[in-house]
Amino acid sequence: MLKNRRTQLLSRFSQKISVTGIKTFFAKPLDFLKRQVDTWPKLGLWGFALVAVLYYPLGAFLTHSIDADTAYEMPPTDNQSAALGTSAYLIKREINDKIWTPNLPFFFPAYVLDNMPAFQKGLVSSIADVVTAMSKRIPIKKDSYLYKAAELLNYPPTIWMFSPQNKLLPAPSSNSQYRRARKFLLKYNDALARGETVFLKRPQDLAFILQKIRYGLQKSSDALENHIRENSGGLFDNKADDVFYFQQGKLYGDYLLLKALSADYKDIIVAQNLYQTWTRLLKTLEDASHLSPLIVRNGELNSSVAPNHLAVMGYYANRAIINLQELVKNLEKMPQ
Repeated sequence: MLKNRRTQLLSRFSQKISVTGIKTFFAKPLDFLKRQVDTWPKLGLWGFALVAVLYYPLGAFLTHSIDADTAYEMPPTDNQSAALGTSAYLIKREINDKIWTPNLPFFFPAYVLDNMPAFQKGLVSSIADVVTAMSKRIPIKKDSYLYKAAELLNYPPTIWMFSPQNKLLPAPSSNSQYRRARKFLLKYNDALARGETVFLKRPQDLAFILQKIRYGLQKSSDALENHIRENSGGLFDNKADDVFYFQQGKLYGDYLLLKALSADYKDIIVAQNLYQTWTRLLKTLEDASHLSPLIVRNGELNSSVAPNHLAVMGYYANRAIINLQELVKNLEKMPQ
């Protein structure tokens, strides 16, 4: 009996100490909070600040996604273009499955992102180059689904709702134009499967497409070189990551599309013994796609401490250019 009574007293005492301790611990923070939100305007301001602090970082974190998966291969389909199918897949992945971030206005949390938008812009730039080159190698141009897709893919990537020339005039968004382009690509591939249109698979057609890709890579190399020359070694280069990820998106897109083109033009590549050069080209672009530095640095080129990731990307771009030049040279030697 006495033992039970003692246990009850000890339990009540410990509960009292526990509650008292908790109240003491939180007393000062609660008093400070009460003083700060003693009026509705102050409460509103604190609420807005709390939402802003959580809204942008959390929203940006959940949105951020740079997908440089090199394992994707277009499933084989009869009488269709694997390159156009891959283009349609990439547009769907970046526009429908994710969020198209380059054109988002300030009130979206992903507005604070810069690496993902740069990567997406580079990727669509690669797709636009290849589709444009392919559209110029077909007999019927202006009425072709492929020609329409090429026009839409060259639409500026940063338009959300208003025209860049006049902010008061509404304009189609970039993502809506790219969705339309994807539909035209699929329609063109369907027409190929039904035998209603043509897809020329001659050596000169492949050479023309590769030349277009080479021009794009040369622009990448020049952009990287210019940024290194003007900004390397600076303590804060907040544009280095934008340049890096745009070019990585470009080289990644080139990798997947060239892998698909190797299926479209397999007979020519094998017949002319171009397989080894083509494989080296793909390996170079694949290695560039896998670069994933924690922080993109644009250090001095002769530094033994600070890396220069832009120079590494430029190295891969130039290697790919050399391989493409060799392929084009061999293809142009073939009988027309």
